[in-house]
Amino acid sequence: MPLTTIQYGSIASSETINNNFNYLDERITSSSEALNTSISSILSNIATINSRITTLSETLTSALATLSATVETYRAKTKLLVKNSTLLPNWNSMTSISFTSGMNYTAGANGFVLVIPASSSTGNLSVNGNTFVIKADGSSSALISIPVKKSDVLSTTISCTNSYFVPSAEISVENF
Repeated sequence: MPLTTIQYGSIASSETINNNFNYLDERITSSSEALNTSISSILSNIATINSRITTLSETLTSALATLSATVETYRAKTKLLVKNSTLLPNWNSMTSISFTSGMNYTAGANGFVLVIPASSSTGNLSVNGNTFVIKADGSSSALISIPVKKSDVLSTTISCTNSYFVPSAEISVENF
């Protein structure tokens, strides 16, 4: 039932006034119920959003931990790759070695074996069974530089006046 308009200065019956009050009371009650339903819906949506945010946060935390572990693994592998694949000489750590005809030499680390053959020497030099012919002419001998990696085995049939091992320099990358 709609509101009944009461003209200014007129006398309204108690029934008309009561009907208007009842109409307003019903409208207030229905608006309050609609508002409470909307608030409940909003609160339910907020709870759902919070639940999804928590799930996403947990998933993201797990993914970040996995990513961090993966990055750390690749960092370690990259450092190992650089260490095992570079042959920059560390001249400050050069040592004299016993390497001459009939003696094998096993490299203890990555680096270089430097050999000065005796003058007028001819023979073979072998690295892990791969043989190369060496010839020193006349009164001078040229320095022979042989890059090696750890556990390579060298042998020769020539006389050497001097032999040295120069290890590879340790490659260090700051904050890597």
